[in-house]
Amino acid sequence: MQKIHDQKFLISLVQLTIISIELNFDPKISSNVSKFGCKYRQQRGSCSMSNPGYALSMLQAAGNLMHRESDEVNITKIFSGRFSTSFNDLDLTEYILGDIELHTFYNCIVNEETSLGRLQQRDLQKVDHLGSSALQNYQIPMTDRQGTYTRRLKDTSCQNNLDELRSCPQDNSHIEQIGILEKIISKLCFSKGLGRSEEDYTVLQVTTIYETLTKKTGLKYTLLTDVILNQLLMAISTSKEEGVIRASISILSTIISRNKSVVEDVKQKGLLLCDLASAVKRNVHEAATLIYLVNPSPAEIKTLELLPTLVDIVCTSNSYKGGLTSLMLTPPTASLMIIEVLVTAFDYTTNNMHLEAISSPRVLSGLVNVPRTDNLEDYISLAAVLVRCIRFDGQCRKYVSLLTPIAQFISLLTSKQRRATCVALEFFHEILRMPRSSAICLLQQIQEEGSNNNLCVLLVLILESQPEYKLIAANLLLQLDMLEDSSSEVIYRKEAVEALLESLTCEDNSTTQQLSASILSNLGGTYTWTGEPYTVAWLLRKSGLKSLHDKNTIRNFDWSDPSLQDAGMDAWCSKIAGRIMKMGAPVFRALEKGLKSKSKRVSRDCLTAIAWLGCEIVKTQDDLRYSACEILLSTIEQFVHPGLELEERLLACLCIYNYASGKGMQKLIYFSEGVRESLRRLSNITWMAEELLRVADYFQPNKWRISCVHTQILEVGNNCSGAVTALIYYKGQLYSGYATGAIKVWDIKGQTATLVLDMKEHRKAVTCFSLLEPGNCLLSGSADKTIRIWQMVGRKLECLEVIATKESIQAIDTSGELIFAITHSHKMKVFDACRKAKDLCKNKHVKCMRVTPGKVYIGCMDSSIQEISITSNRQQEIKAPLKIWTMQNKPINSIATYKDWLYSASVTVEGSSIKDWRRHGKPQISVAPERKENVLAMRVVEDFIYVNCSSSTNNLQIWLRGTQNKVGRLSAGSKITSLLTANDVVLCGTESGVIK
Repeated sequence: MQKIHDQKFLISLVQLTIISIELNFDPKISSNVSKFGCKYRQQRGSCSMSNPGYALSMLQAAGNLMHRESDEVNITKIFSGRFSTSFNDLDLTEYILGDIELHTFYNCIVNEETSLGRLQQRDLQKVDHLGSSALQNYQIPMTDRQGTYTRRLKDTSCQNNLDELRSCPQDNSHIEQIGILEKIISKLCFSKGLGRSEEDYTVLQVTTIYETLTKKTGLKYTLLTDVILNQLLMAISTSKEEGVIRASISILSTIISRNKSVVEDVKQKGLLLCDLASAVKRNVHEAATLIYLVNPSPAEIKTLELLPTLVDIVCTSNSYKGGLTSLMLTPPTASLMIIEVLVTAFDYTTNNMHLEAISSPRVLSGLVNVPRTDNLEDYISLAAVLVRCIRFDGQCRKYVSLLTPIAQFISLLTSKQRRATCVALEFFHEILRMPRSSAICLLQQIQEEGSNNNLCVLLVLILESQPEYKLIAANLLLQLDMLEDSSSEVIYRKEAVEALLESLTCEDNSTTQQLSASILSNLGGTYTWTGEPYTVAWLLRKSGLKSLHDKNTIRNFDWSDPSLQDAGMDAWCSKIAGRIMKMGAPVFRALEKGLKSKSKRVSRDCLTAIAWLGCEIVKTQDDLRYSACEILLSTIEQFVHPGLELEERLLACLCIYNYASGKGMQKLIYFSEGVRESLRRLSNITWMAEELLRVADYFQPNKWRISCVHTQILEVGNNCSGAVTALIYYKGQLYSGYATGAIKVWDIKGQTATLVLDMKEHRKAVTCFSLLEPGNCLLSGSADKTIRIWQMVGRKLECLEVIATKESIQAIDTSGELIFAITHSHKMKVFDACRKAKDLCKNKHVKCMRVTPGKVYIGCMDSSIQEISITSNRQQEIKAPLKIWTMQNKPINSIATYKDWLYSASVTVEGSSIKDWRRHGKPQISVAPERKENVLAMRVVEDFIYVNCSSSTNNLQIWLRGTQNKVGRLSAGSKITSLLTANDVVLCGTESGVIK
């Protein structure tokens, strides 16, 4: 209570001095009022001086002296009419200063020399103590005889106003009064130890006084406002008291929030952003509000290095209780808006650096609690920040979807502000990139919390928005439409689909064309929680893709992701496909045009859209399916040929299978030889290709045409890491192991390869790779007697486990959680899930192996082949060792399987169906390379057998698998040290470190 009385007393002195200036009072009286107040307080104690009627008594005394004919009521009316503190309700006659009546106080004011004594110059050089509000450790600058001072921060405009006032003799009387006011304002600004209530009172009163002065015209009023601003700036820049800084900043913030034109004036007077930044870091959070209000440039904000402090303010927004109702922009809200600038206004790298600091669950939960209810600008800033966070780190999507108040973002859509609608569309576009079942739940929430005219609002946005946002609105409308009755609002659905198709067929704007294709490709599909589209992965599983090695040939998919197990996917795809296909042939014509786009991304997305629509079209009437088949089939055929990505070839095969069913099956008759050959090469990967070939051959039997042309498309690497000793595809990228122990990762696109990772964890040569299905991990075996287990974590390859062995590892393969390994001494080991090792084929020296579902085929040093059942551990010899002495010590160097055939390579390449191997113990075919040279490595694909022989280690011989004829050879340039085949591509690692 004592502090608030002190502040009220000082406010009253300010008001009295201003009234003195306004009514042309004698400056001596104003001076005496201030001096008497300080002196009398020291003599009578704080209780008397803190009486609220004290200042009124001084006002009455001054009024009696100046206008003896005017009664005290008139003066009081003048006073209360100008300031927020109303004195009309006070009975002035009841206020007596202790034992002194009003007339006694009046005499004290008039008779300055007898009552107080003349003040010395040193009394003007410091602020007098006022009870507990005494000023410590602060020195007021020297004053001149007119009562003004030279600020440490020079204010040119204030000095000019003062010079102009001095030049007018009639106004010289005000200069001393202004000096008195300056001192009182200084006392207010630098009062220490104030609580929140005292600070709030001071802020409101000084703000009201300032606003009253700005409403008046005249040089003296301009100078008075300058005095107030100068004192506030001085307090902010020099005080060491948090309370003093907080009150001054709050006053200045309130003034600026009510009158934006003050900003430039404050900047000219020397407001320094570094002072405000220092205040924010000293826990004066109100300074964040002032920083935002003065509107610094993004570059200026960045130099302040405020982000960590702003994050702390945001994270404690629930505990913040603003003291001023007039200060509408709270520190957490201001922090949010400054953060928006930091994450949107700079280059990609800088924005991401700032986003990294705010993308944690702790900060996200703080951000969503910042906006004030029903405040549009707050939610615009929040949406903008959340969109950037989600794009930076897809893991944020799940947290945001659980924490965000959806209703407020729905209200942004109905706003008439373009910025609000745009950022709301961006938000929903990003947040809905989640697993389909979760997206459906969110759509239901939007439907429940939004108004009944959501579709109408989105239709308006489709018609009126810019091209990019038109497409996003169409995407949202079509998804919400799935929750409505199929017969309702057909016009909305039609407009949305037409907007997407129109952008898809327009190549003038590549950005909108790509966005439209992307939306269509995933409209019937799904995403992961990180926002990655997994519609292709879902479709590839439908096409029959099963092999772990084939899956890893395709781009980075996590085949165990829960989004691929979503039970609601089929129903959603069926429903939305059915509604879109009601628009008929124009849909397929637009998609066919997109397939021919020069943009590979657009054509691939259109192929994906055609594929998921095809999953439903196979259930529709023949007429629509046949019409779509006629439009699409000839263009889709081009995607099955070798040279394209495996995923595109499989999607094309899925499309042909669905669209060519029924009456469209007759189209298979006209398949070219090239298409048939391409389907044949895919038959080992997907059963659909084999079915299509069977139907085509039934209608029109055709002798297979085999193209034996091989073209070199790629050469990468150098000799810095030694020989390339191992090759494998993992997560869609090529991994190469080297004799030095290094592992390199290559991103291959067409005929270009980019090195994306180079590391060295093994101490000796990397001898082999394999894939471990649980966790979709990569295994690397090495001569350093270890097997390392790797996993891709956040686009980085991390070693999860190291399995130590007693010998160097020569080969590894897996089945489920079991890891099979061949050691340098030709021993066969198997490691279980607990990494306990067990010997297999103890009576054999093992050279190579091949793991198939449920079986392991082992090539031995004595040229025999063993078959082991993984489940029963039963061992059977399906090829006995050779008894001819000239063929002894000719080990089985390589084993390969193709469909139900098993091939072995030693001095000869032998092959037979596995059943015949078991039944007869001898092969059905046998191929002898030239000069009976030893075969070192072998790979088998649909049409060819590739062998590398000891007499020509630089070359790779090509044999036809069906006729066992040699048709050519490939030169690698140096000794071939590793061999890999995938997607109709042969990769050779060489001793020189080059991969061809």
